[in-house]
Amino acid sequence: MSATNPFNPRLVFGLIAAGIAAFAALLLLLAYGGGIAPSRTGGRADAMSVAATGFKGLSNLVENFREVHLDETEAEWADHLLIVTLDPRTSPSQVRRLLERRADAPTVLVLPKWVTRPNPRRPGWVTVLGPGMGAVGEQLIGDGARVALFASRPPARVAGQDLLEGISIPVPANPQQISGNNLTPLAALPGGGALVARLGNQPHYIVADPDLLNNHGLADAARARVALAMIERMNEGRESVDFDLTLSGPAASTGANAPSMLRLAFEPPFLAMTLALVIAALLAGYYGAFRFGPVRREERAIAFGKAALVENSAGLIRLAGREARLGGAYAEVVRQDVARRTSAPFWMQGEKLDAYLDRISKGETPKFTALAEELERAGDRHDLMAAARSLDQWKKDSIP
Repeated sequence: MSATNPFNPRLVFGLIAAGIAAFAALLLLLAYGGGIAPSRTGGRADAMSVAATGFKGLSNLVENFREVHLDETEAEWADHLLIVTLDPRTSPSQVRRLLERRADAPTVLVLPKWVTRPNPRRPGWVTVLGPGMGAVGEQLIGDGARVALFASRPPARVAGQDLLEGISIPVPANPQQISGNNLTPLAALPGGGALVARLGNQPHYIVADPDLLNNHGLADAARARVALAMIERMNEGRESVDFDLTLSGPAASTGANAPSMLRLAFEPPFLAMTLALVIAALLAGYYGAFRFGPVRREERAIAFGKAALVENSAGLIRLAGREARLGGAYAEVVRQDVARRTSAPFWMQGEKLDAYLDRISKGETPKFTALAEELERAGDRHDLMAAARSLDQWKKDSIP
């Protein structure tokens, strides 16, 4: 009865191909799929965050009066007001590129202020450790801008200037201000620092203190009305307001612009190396699935013949570690063989036979008894082999 293969080869190859395709799809999903179910209400400072430092309240407030868009890609930017919330993950080059692309479009940059950490007891909330993001704001704006906390006791309100003229702006606690040569104050604190300023001659605005617009600040109804009035002035009568999520928020950490070492493997110039490795793996699997050369016949576990019996016996002795104890037996074999070949009397055994063998030793070669004792004293395999060679040489010299 012939043996049959219980597996269908086509089914096996199909399962292997499906597994490879599924693994490749998983890698592509991890690289370009935006992560696995990202939280859209985390403790970030963006327009989707419900944390105290987030701006979900502002987007909901503006939505009551204007159409609101949450832009997760740069292609969604339009010519109406774009509110951009910055955080430490944003790079200065991203800010410069944003302002260059929106040269004539109204844009609001909201600087970071608070150092926070996620609240483990309440998902989406944060624990505020204190203000301390001035250096980050200076780096993001550049051009010699200086961002710092107001050192003395701040006034309760400041009057709006230029674009914000006629608006009385409540000053937050521990106000953060900005100053610089390329900035025009729109809401100035005593000493020249600005809560809100225009950057250059374009409709680009900087809100130095995010408490004017974030969820914590909008908890005060008066501040919420002021925030809405400032946005209306900056939007210049347009019907829509956009909130950017490319520089902060889910799109910043998991979107197309996020750095990823896995994604590098699928983009030039590393794509060529990835394809070479994949092809090499496929070729190795292909050649490993087929036999090289003719089928080798299975050998017997125990071979036939006297030689095999001797070899197996020697192997057992070697595994047991008893080789060194065979010296006496080998000396006895040599004793009887030399006695027979030199025609020694059959009754001559024991000490008499050893004395006879010592007498037939040639020249100054060691005597038989000395060599036999050396064999019996052998402690390991190397000593045994050396003594056996000496006795074998004595045998060759003594037999005529």
